[in-house]
Amino acid sequence: MDKVGIKDIAEKSGVSLATVSRYFNKPELLSDRTKDKIRAAIKELNYSQDNVARILVTGKSNLVGVIFPQLHLSFYTELLNQLIKAGEEKDYSFIVYTSRDTKEEELQLINMLTSYRVKGIILLSHILSPSDIEKLDVPIISIERSGGNYCQINNDNYTGGKLAGDKLIADGCDVFVHINNGYHEDWPSFKRIVGFEFAVKDRLNETIINPDLTDPYSDAAIKAMSPIVDTLLKKYPRKKIGIFCSNDDIATILQRDCIRKNIKIPEEVEIIGYDNSPVSNNAIYPITSIDQNIPLMATIAVNSLETYIPHENVVAATLVEKDTTL
Repeated sequence: MDKVGIKDIAEKSGVSLATVSRYFNKPELLSDRTKDKIRAAIKELNYSQDNVARILVTGKSNLVGVIFPQLHLSFYTELLNQLIKAGEEKDYSFIVYTSRDTKEEELQLINMLTSYRVKGIILLSHILSPSDIEKLDVPIISIERSGGNYCQINNDNYTGGKLAGDKLIADGCDVFVHINNGYHEDWPSFKRIVGFEFAVKDRLNETIINPDLTDPYSDAAIKAMSPIVDTLLKKYPRKKIGIFCSNDDIATILQRDCIRKNIKIPEEVEIIGYDNSPVSNNAIYPITSIDQNIPLMATIAVNSLETYIPHENVVAATLVEKDTTL
């Protein structure tokens, strides 16, 4: 069978060659009706685009690189899911990696991605400094990392932390606890701690940092949570404890341990997570969470590849009340 080309697609769909070219390179310039006609022709002709030829001819591709610190956290997996959804409209494909251990290894990884002529790299890893990133010869869109003259997408973490504290205060909690796996003061997520501590500053409160909670699906994380809960119960007997966790995964581990210990939720312990990821809805008691609006973050990231301008986008944080608070 002869190879199908864009000329065949144009004839089949009744549009010009230039319109078919726009479909593959600038689909946002076409109407939905035109795109549907071309899509139907592609399906009928069983057309398969030669991406290698496209790169050789245009020097560009529809590939996008994504580098996550890891994929265990529900925030990362849901963000990837939303990136794929947002990229479908523009016919983008994603090459996904998890971060390397050293700066040199991370740069090698980025060099590998640039060799594929990627349109840009969506970066969540914290290995490289802002000055390292500014030197890269590829558009960088960072998510939840601060600093640098490149495109950034960050949540309003301070407001998110404050919303959590205000909610626990309004529900009549006596003690206010923040549980985190670790922090860096130059990371946007650090502002969650600042916002929470500001909200509860005049009340009995504490912050618990335990790096064993970094991988929420590890045995170390499960083992680390039990003594945290035991200590809080011993330290604050007959007091209602409000706990704000740095992400939904830690909040889920906390909830499971409370259930095992027959602690009443939300009567004795209230729990608020962060991200409003699917895991918060699938918990035994759906977890009240601070919504980062992950779909919007993904949409901004994908759209920024076409109109790349170095600046910071701040996405609003909202509280989504579920069963772990009153």
